[in-house]
Amino acid sequence: MALLPFSIMTLFSYNTYFRGLMYRVSEYSQEVVSRMARELDEYFLDIEALLTKEQDFYLDQLIKLVEGNDFNNRKYVFRIWEDLSNLQRVKPDVEELSIIFPNGNRLSSYGLYTVDYEAFLADYHRLARENGVAILGPYANFLNRIVVTMVKPYPAPTAQGEIYLSAEIDLARLASITDVKLGENGYMFVADDTGRIIYHPDGEQIGTLSPFFQNGVTQGFVDGFNGAGSDRYFLTTARSPITGWTVVSVADADELGAELRPIQRITYLVIAIILVAVVLLAGYLSHALSRPIKELQDLTNRAANNDLSVHIEPSGNDEIAQLGHSFNKMIRRIQDLMAENVKEQELLRKLELESLDNQIKPHFIYNTLDLIIGQLESNKTEEAAYLIEALGNFFRLSLSKGSETVPIASEVEHVRNYLFIQQLRHGGEYRYEIVIEDEEILSKYIPRLLLQPLVENAIYHGILRAGREGTITIRGRQEGDNVIFEVVDDGIGIEPSKLQDINEVLRGIRPLNNEREYFGLRNVNKRAQLRFGPEYGVVLESTLGEGTKAILTIKALEGEPHV
Repeated sequence: MALLPFSIMTLFSYNTYFRGLMYRVSEYSQEVVSRMARELDEYFLDIEALLTKEQDFYLDQLIKLVEGNDFNNRKYVFRIWEDLSNLQRVKPDVEELSIIFPNGNRLSSYGLYTVDYEAFLADYHRLARENGVAILGPYANFLNRIVVTMVKPYPAPTAQGEIYLSAEIDLARLASITDVKLGENGYMFVADDTGRIIYHPDGEQIGTLSPFFQNGVTQGFVDGFNGAGSDRYFLTTARSPITGWTVVSVADADELGAELRPIQRITYLVIAIILVAVVLLAGYLSHALSRPIKELQDLTNRAANNDLSVHIEPSGNDEIAQLGHSFNKMIRRIQDLMAENVKEQELLRKLELESLDNQIKPHFIYNTLDLIIGQLESNKTEEAAYLIEALGNFFRLSLSKGSETVPIASEVEHVRNYLFIQQLRHGGEYRYEIVIEDEEILSKYIPRLLLQPLVENAIYHGILRAGREGTITIRGRQEGDNVIFEVVDDGIGIEPSKLQDINEVLRGIRPLNNEREYFGLRNVNKRAQLRFGPEYGVVLESTLGEGTKAILTIKALEGEPHV
């Protein structure tokens, strides 16, 4: 634990030293660029003073000649040229002094020539400040030297337009002002408000947009660490209010950090050692302290995945051991509850089956016996004998020796006897047929009394309500591991809203209005789902006036009857 404060202290010391170094670099750089900006201001103020002329007699006389389209008076031209030449000797770093007239004539210390006055005016008005002074460029002059030009209007305009005085300054002068060594890779440059480079030690950069200029939320040059490509630099800036330019100091970040690298390497090494020690210690503590918790978590996950055979062996008497004892008690209680639930479910299924069986038997027996008595009284002994035999088979198959499951062949025979008896009871109002498409399913087992309630529904709610003769068809087939039974009648059918209601009740979407609602269908559906899962059970399909199809999907069981 003592390593952690030491690590924090090491990082704090390194950061403090680094911030102090950056502060000193920033202070020095700021002092340098501020001095450069002041020198720029002073120099261009001198140039502006050079261009400041009050009413000049010879120039005024020349202006009058220009207004009269007479520009050939050598006396005034020579005198003004001589003045310009003398002024240029005072400022040898001024490349050219000139006067620009509205007709495009330019009288300079190099002579008389013409310029594009309209283009000149467009540049001037774009860059002119409130005092009328503008600095144009950089560009290559007629001697192919890179210059900037300060322009100022003469106070006596002609009727044809303004007259301007200009001074071209060689960029070598800016180079001398910003010639400061900033390490091996550092340098200084000058840029305007749009980020366009006015002067740069690398001449190819002049006139291009600086990569350090930002056009986002913060516009302009930002002091501090900055990137250009894959390199990082430390920028310091100062603005020249006279020119509107920004002097930018660019220091290589790698050079600035050179003296910090040994300290940095030592710091990183110490931190790495501390981290390794902390990881090893944490690993040991994690293994020693969390192993019982991890074991308990694994056992809990196994219990959540229905493995209730899990048991933990607590060691010691701490909180984790107490939690282990509580976990074992919980598992034992869950096992007891699940055993009780299984017994309750088995009992519930038997009670529901008995309830369905008891519902079927009383009125069915009485009606069938009345039918037999009627047959005997009418001396129809042969029909009575068939009825007695069918009734005996019906109840023998219903009992199934107390087994909950029966072979499909027995269930089919049970339904066949039921249909035979009901057909005689109702005077042959319907026909029936039983079609088993895959006879190999006859030897497999299913829960008993699944088909009879579906057949009873088809008779009483389908055929008899139609008031005409009809047909009941029972089909059975195998689909994969499942057995599908369809009980189809061509009776009255079911209204779409009621059909939807029945299917929603069977799927558990809608609650029951009362316990007797769709009792037979719900009983078959619930028993199938309790036995095989929620994807099994009964679904109804029906067309009003055409008939109904009850589809029962179950899984066939192999082997002996299941009690």
